[in-house]
Parts: sequence; C-alpha cells; structure tokens
Amino acid sequence: MKRIGVLGGSFDPIHFGHLLMAQSALEALKLDMVLFVPAYCSPFKAGRTPPDASKRLVMVEEAIKGNKAFKVYDGELRRKQISYTIDTLKELKEKYPQSQLFLLLGADNLKTFHRWKEPQGILKLAKLVILNRPGFDKESPKRWPHVKVNMPAVDISSSDLRQRLKTSKSIWYLTPKAVIRYIKRYHLYGFK
Repeated sequence: MKRIGVLGGSFDPIHFGHLLMAQSALEALKLDMVLFVPAYCSPFKAGRTPPDASKRLVMVEEAIKGNKAFKVYDGELRRKQISYTIDTLKELKEKYPQSQLFLLLGADNLKTFHRWKEPQGILKLAKLVILNRPGFDKESPKRWPHVKVNMPAVDISSSDLRQRLKTSKSIWYLTPKAVIRYIKRYHLYGFK
C-alpha cells in the first residue's frame, strides 16, 4: 500500500514554503510520494484571476524537478471548474485504489476547514495532516482529527511574492530559480 501526500493550492506562484511542507511531510510520515495539485479556481479566491492554468502548472513542474518523490496531478486543471478537494480525493482514490491518502494543509487552513465542501467526506478519503505556519500554530482546533507535522518556520506566501513583484522587489531565495526565470520570461505578476 502506497502512502501518498496530496498538497493542493493555487501555487500562484509556488514557493519554498510549499516545497518545504511537502518534504517535511514526506520524511515525517514516510510517504512514497507527494502529489502537487494546482487548483483551477479556488472557491475561496473567486473574483481574483490567477495566471492561466498552464503557466501555473509549468511553474510547479519546474519547482519540483529533480525530486523523484514529487509529482504533479493536473486533475483539477483538466476539469476547468471550481476546484473542490473532495472531488480530487475521489479521483485519486480511483486512480490509486490500494493507497492511503494524506491531505497536507498549512495550519492556517484548519480554522476554515468547516467551510470546505464535505469536510466529513474528505476525512473518510484522506488522513488530515497539519503542518505548522508562523502565527497559526499555537493551538490547533480539536474538531477535526489530524496528524501534526512540524517543519521549519518559513513565513512565505504567494501573495507576498506577488506583492514584491508588483513593487519591483526581488523574490530571490523565496522560490526556485527556474520559477523566477519562468515568471520573468512571461512577465507574470507585473515582473519587468
């Protein structure tokens, strides 16, 4: 039975915090692989249009290149509609029927987990894994059964990277070089 971590997000853009989350869970839970699942459109980010899906997908592929345990699952992008975790987990259960799924979330997501589509259904399909994030990790709500994984405290967010680019600040050492090159090549996020 394979142990598969599932890390979803807009990855708009992907950064070292995402990669460190995945690596920390991989090692702590002895996972066989971590699937990065770029969202087509998050139900919580309606109204903000991220760069087109194909560009975000390429940035994720570039960021994880070289780590054999990291893979991309593009199911949400292929569906081309609002992305719900429950639907993705059902697809992954069909694709990997003999595997145990671990849904990887930053601690900031646990407080709003009750607003997700079918949270109880999610818990039936995958074990919830919470990774600490600066400012969100003092006490986790006990409402949702979960495993806690500690990782080095990294206070990086995609919104911070986008803001830095809009104001002509560097994003060096916050995301892989390949992602920076891609952002520059396609002038994403106002990069000049």
